[in-house]
Amino acid sequence: MSKICFDTKEYIVYQPYPGLHVVYHAKKVLFRGRSKFQRIEIIENEAYGVMLLLDGNLQHTEFDAHIFNRALVGPILRRGLKKVLVLGGGSGQTLKALLRSPSIEMVTVVEIDPLVVEACRHHIPGVNDAFEDPRAKLVIDDAFRFIKENKEHYDALILDLTEEWLGRSVGLEGLYRFVAARCGGRCSCYIGPVSPQTGGPGRRRRHLEAAKKYLKGLRVRRVFIPSFGSEQLFLYGGGL
Repeated sequence: MSKICFDTKEYIVYQPYPGLHVVYHAKKVLFRGRSKFQRIEIIENEAYGVMLLLDGNLQHTEFDAHIFNRALVGPILRRGLKKVLVLGGGSGQTLKALLRSPSIEMVTVVEIDPLVVEACRHHIPGVNDAFEDPRAKLVIDDAFRFIKENKEHYDALILDLTEEWLGRSVGLEGLYRFVAARCGGRCSCYIGPVSPQTGGPGRRRRHLEAAKKYLKGLRVRRVFIPSFGSEQLFLYGGGL
């Protein structure tokens, strides 16, 4: 990242892709720390409310989380599914959105970074209550290792990983094979920004090439998220 003329104690500089910098004022720093996986920052901003950033990449804002959640979770809820597996989602936002549905009986969240979960439980409204819900099960593990070893069955899978993990091509076939075998062929996957500068077209192609070997009823949707400053890609399988 090139030199930015903002005090990093008071401002967070988010770079969605080369050439674009978005600066968020930290009215209040709620949490700032580093795990063995990433840098974690939770701030309060005048425009977007409580915000979560991992390694400087925006993950959640209080203001427009409903747009992201509707795109990711909406197809699952409209089908009235009961048992859902979430890969990633340590911020608790996907879990919160799922638990609002009376049809949900169990949500298993697989998150690699326990510090993300701890920080969000303490500093993002509603997250602690979501993880304390008896329908929620938290597993601290690598998502791709989990699906290799897990033998349970689910009604659907939600992929809610960070861009670093989404950029990997290794493990995608195993992911969609698991969806076909253990999740009824149904999935709702966040696959990252649309823009070529972030590798969007390549990521979309890799996910589709892997998914079409195992799943039917595939579709990709583009959704603009205001706080992200760009369109984001979501892939659905199994007719969702």
